[in-house]
Amino acid sequence: MSATASRTRSLLLIGAFAAIYIGWGTTYLANHFLLRELPPFVIATLRFFFAGSLALAWVLLSGQARMQRSDWGGAFIGGLLLITVGQGALLYANQYLPTGLLAMLYTTLPLWSVALEWLLGDRPPLWVLCGLALASGGIVLLMSNGLGSAATAQQWFAGSLVVIATLLWAVGAWWLRSRPSFRSNWLGMSLQMLIGAALLALFGLRRGEWQGVQFAELSQQGWLWLAYLVIPVSLGVYPAYFWLLREVRPSLVSTFAFVNPLIALLLGYLLLDESLSLTALLACLATLGGVMLIIFGRR
Repeated sequence: MSATASRTRSLLLIGAFAAIYIGWGTTYLANHFLLRELPPFVIATLRFFFAGSLALAWVLLSGQARMQRSDWGGAFIGGLLLITVGQGALLYANQYLPTGLLAMLYTTLPLWSVALEWLLGDRPPLWVLCGLALASGGIVLLMSNGLGSAATAQQWFAGSLVVIATLLWAVGAWWLRSRPSFRSNWLGMSLQMLIGAALLALFGLRRGEWQGVQFAELSQQGWLWLAYLVIPVSLGVYPAYFWLLREVRPSLVSTFAFVNPLIALLLGYLLLDESLSLTALLACLATLGGVMLIIFGRR
């Protein structure tokens, strides 16, 4: 690789990581405001339906509508695990948990990524195992502090659902990396979003969320937050994420999970008046410290 090509690739990597760090870090805030006006699965359905439709329109207009048989399996797994489960759980839990706590729970994603690689025969060094233990302890402390003894069963269920969703996300990310590339990356992404939107719509229908939804009553601020999730967050961040999965190890890509909480916690503190106790801060530091040990030990 020439010096110019190497420098270009480095800049692309920095830009892609910045996109997933900042873009997904602000998702919690956008969801917080949209949940005041729309049910969770309706929000997720609209977001990925519009984003997938725009991506598909771009594919058709640019003549990239090329598929191979294996693309359907990849689109379904991505749509199910990364979008339906990953984003559906986030929005559901966002109704019951503070944005900062919710973002911290997503730091379990790198833990699952490393554990999955270990199960597949890539044994981590001892200090990476120490990072796993430290981060797991931080998550338990954070859950206990964030929910407390007065927490409802619904809040504990929401927190547990997020942890399970990150496990399934890690499995989906590994599977997408190990399978043949999509013949058209944008077509593959658009199909994942549209499949995810269809599954999310079914979940919303089962929960009765579509009854009584009046889009005409959605405020201008609500439409702007939805547009933000569709255009810069979905159509900007997801291509960067899928590209990174092909360029570097999934455990490195999953570092977005320990940068996003810092952004979410900061925005929650500044804009939503969410408190941050000393215990919660220590739990955050323990979790982030453990995850950083894991990530930098897997480079």
